[in-house]
Amino acid sequence: MNKGFKKALGIVFCFTALMSAGCSKKDKLSINNKEKLKNIQLPFEKENNIELDIYFDASKDPSNVEIAKEEVLIAKEEVIGQLIVNSLIKGPSINGKLKPVLPKDTRLLSFSIKDGIAFVNLSKEAIVTMTAPKEEAILRSIAASLDQIPSVGKIKILIDSKDAESLGGNFDISKAFGKEEVSSLKKQ
Repeated sequence: MNKGFKKALGIVFCFTALMSAGCSKKDKLSINNKEKLKNIQLPFEKENNIELDIYFDASKDPSNVEIAKEEVLIAKEEVIGQLIVNSLIKGPSINGKLKPVLPKDTRLLSFSIKDGIAFVNLSKEAIVTMTAPKEEAILRSIAASLDQIPSVGKIKILIDSKDAESLGGNFDISKAFGKEEVSSLKKQ
């Protein structure tokens, strides 16, 4: 074997080992790390908010570049909610028995929490004809995933910033619903 081929083979082997290590099932170490992460506070966290400096164009003269910062406070639970919904859209990380719940072209347009209700604003690609069990799996997945956020009691799904009646035609999602209420949303 030539030197270049051996080197390429070594890189592929290392990459495969790293990927399989990163994609393994949960073990005792990862469970312990999850517990430790709950208590970590980032330097830019203040109470339930994340404080960020966002820089914008402040140029007065088009030939001279100048930027200026604006301090932004973002609710930590809303950032976590966005991550959860985007993870649901992305699908499971491990090939196996788990299947994605939302259509792959779906986009999260916005996410907010107000008065205990998580407002999940999805793009129109989330609406597709589907079986009742598939739609129930989507609603249960969203509700169970967002139920981890302490301030979320119910979920309201919007499509393109408008109230949605259903994602697949089988369940009425016109009103906010809780994790335990999904079955009762089934249309008769």
